[in-house]
Amino acid sequence: KVCADLAMEGEHKEGEISSKEGQFNSSKREIIHIQIGKAGNQIGNWFWRQLCLEHQIEVDKHEMRGCQQGAQQGYLDVFFNEGRSKRHVPRAILMDTNLGDLASVAQDPKVGDLYRPENIIGNDESSGNCYAKAFHTEGPDLADRCLEMVRKEFEKCNCLQGVQFTHAACGGTGTGLTGLVLKTLRDYLDKQSKCVMQSFVLAPAPGMSEVVLEPYNSALCFQDLLEYTDQVFLFDNRALTEVCQKALEQDMPRMTDLNQVVAKCMSGITSCLRYTGPLNADLRKLQTNLVPFKNAHFLISGLAPLTAKASEKYRKSSVLDIAQQMFSKDNVTVKCDPLNPGDDYHGILKARFLASWASWRGNYQTKEVDKVLYDFQKDGSRYDKFFPDWIPNSIASNICQPKGGDKQDSVVFTSNNTAVHEVFDRCIKVWDSVYKSRAYVHVFEQDGISVHDLVESRHVVHYISDQYKKFARWEDKFFEQSSGLGKPVIRDTAVEHDEQLQIATELRELMDGEMYIKQVDSTRQG
Repeated sequence: KVCADLAMEGEHKEGEISSKEGQFNSSKREIIHIQIGKAGNQIGNWFWRQLCLEHQIEVDKHEMRGCQQGAQQGYLDVFFNEGRSKRHVPRAILMDTNLGDLASVAQDPKVGDLYRPENIIGNDESSGNCYAKAFHTEGPDLADRCLEMVRKEFEKCNCLQGVQFTHAACGGTGTGLTGLVLKTLRDYLDKQSKCVMQSFVLAPAPGMSEVVLEPYNSALCFQDLLEYTDQVFLFDNRALTEVCQKALEQDMPRMTDLNQVVAKCMSGITSCLRYTGPLNADLRKLQTNLVPFKNAHFLISGLAPLTAKASEKYRKSSVLDIAQQMFSKDNVTVKCDPLNPGDDYHGILKARFLASWASWRGNYQTKEVDKVLYDFQKDGSRYDKFFPDWIPNSIASNICQPKGGDKQDSVVFTSNNTAVHEVFDRCIKVWDSVYKSRAYVHVFEQDGISVHDLVESRHVVHYISDQYKKFARWEDKFFEQSSGLGKPVIRDTAVEHDEQLQIATELRELMDGEMYIKQVDSTRQG
């Protein structure tokens, strides 16, 4: 407690000193942002708009607008460098194989003038919507230039926490160039610093494909994301469109509306790095909590509250109400059902939360948040069947006081849910339908991707799906229900192999040991 008080006092003094000097509050944990391809640059552009809105950055004047000093200003150095005359320079690298798309972002009247010109990397050769051409033909020169920019940004950082990407898993540049940059940076950063590599990916949307090579591109992209990233946040246009239509009551949502929802999710996930609060966290803690098993780091997100302007006055914004919204499948930003009850007769697997993270923003009390989240997971609750006992207390959270750009209490709920296998199953189904006639295989072969490479990528996607299906098939409860406080008893019928037995044995030792703290209902305490 004394150490925590001293740390908070140190942070407060540091904020005072930096405010007096007119400099950023320093968090000493920076992130480099890289946006690739047309979709990646559009999403990234809205992300920077959101950050400017939250941190009250006046883009026209390049200075803070009516911003309070201290905690409200936040730690700008997480995503921004400081330029001359208090100018805020995004630590961003923009990449594309179409200069016209890059120019539209660089000329954006809201934030276009913030980007450093030398960090805009591209050519006008085009990838032809082909992974192979972006990876082997047009990509190497751009990847080398990107590595040089990352090296320069890395040398300016006090402690690089991670590198984050925004891109699509559909077209050529967003898949091929991203895969090459991921490989190049992973080889470089592993020698320098063990930072977190995370990606915000626009996955293929069911029934909305405009790229004939999308099945091959997405499979090769997911193979790279499995190998080179630590966590992947999935989105798709179908789910985002339904969120805007159902929750926000927009009849004809535009692409800017969809990008704005993604930007709010990204802002909420990174809020714990940019602001202090009762419950703090960083990127490493986020990744550790969300990825309980190796190679199972594909995550889904939900945002709450999502309410139309006309309906806001009829809805109460309590912790319980927002928590119920964040669990709703209508608020999920990728097309899958995280609350699927399953059907053994039809072979439909039940969804399970392997791990979750709730990023709360607003004047929330830690005690109230913890109680609501505990009630959602406890035995007999409505959501109990979706939380297996072999991952106890699987919802972590952080709270930061400053609200988002819309100035209302909110939460972004990120979960590692077995229902994400639906995304990969759809990719496999479409891949098989295209490959059975060997359509468009020659397009990849002429740029260095063989048939063997294409088939291998399909097997990798099938492996990811199988990993999540395996956890979905495990029994919910490894232990017998007991009303007493005796030793927990392992259910022999639930344990099918050595891996499950090892997990159950370790949990029983924790429950029976001094490290286990028994949570007791308030009624029993009374």
